[in-house]
Amino acid sequence: MAEERRLKIAKRQLLLAQIARREARLALANAIAEEERSAAIQGRANDLLNEYARRNGDRGKVHLGGSLSSDLAFIHSLQRMSHSAGQAHADAREQAEFQMRTLAAAETRMSAHEERVASESRALVQLRERREIPPELTTPPKVARKLQKALATPDQSAATAQSGPEAAHRRSRDAGA
Repeated sequence: MAEERRLKIAKRQLLLAQIARREARLALANAIAEEERSAAIQGRANDLLNEYARRNGDRGKVHLGGSLSSDLAFIHSLQRMSHSAGQAHADAREQAEFQMRTLAAAETRMSAHEERVASESRALVQLRERREIPPELTTPPKVARKLQKALATPDQSAATAQSGPEAAHRRSRDAGA
C-alpha cells in the first residue's frame, strides 16, 4: 500500500532529523564550552600580564640588560598568549553562532517531518476507514480463492462454456434453422 510506504519513509526522515538535531545540540554545546575556555584563558593571560607589569613597576630598582631582556621576552610571550586566546575566543563565538543556526535549521526540519508523519498517519487511517474492506479480502491469496469460487458457480461455468467460437457458430446455426 502506497500510503503505508509513505508513512514509513516519513518516519525514517523524522528519525534522521532527530539525529541531526541531537548532533547539532552536541556541536553547539562543544562550541559554547570552547568559547568559555578560550575566554578564561584570555582573562587569565591578561591578569598575569597586568600583575607582572604592576610588580615590575613597583620595585623601583634598575634592571640589568639580561634581566630586562628576559622580562621583555616574558611580557611579549604573555601578550602573544593573550592575543591567541582572544582570537580563539572570537573563533569559538563565531562557531557557536553557526551551530545555533544549524540547530535552528535542524529543529525546523524535524518539526516539518513530525507534521508530515502525523499527516501521513491521518491519511492512512482515513483511507482504511473509507475502504472498509472485509478482513477476509485483505490478502491476495484469499482474494484469488474467492474469485475462483465465484467463477466456478454453475451459472458462470455454463456461460463460460458457451462463449467460444464454436458456441457462436452453434447459436447462429440454431437461429437460422
